[in-house]
Amino acid sequence: MTEFLSSDYWSKRYSDESTGWDLGQISPPVKAYVDSLQDHSLTILIPGCGYGHEGLYLFNKGFKDVHLLDFSMEPM
Repeated sequence: MTEFLSSDYWSKRYSDESTGWDLGQISPPVKAYVDSLQDHSLTILIPGCGYGHEGLYLFNKGFKDVHLLDFSMEPM
């Protein structure tokens, strides 16, 4: 279980292209939630951001206080 907390584990997943969870875009449920937010001054943290699809979408919608966090530098 602790291997999931290792940047090496996640870097290997990205380098092996074992990223079946990645849709290549923001997921529809998260998009629907973001689209419902009215206060663009919110501070938002996206843990496990991967390729940052959600962060980019938020930024393009006018949110400026968005923070992305991941264990691996590979997807950045």
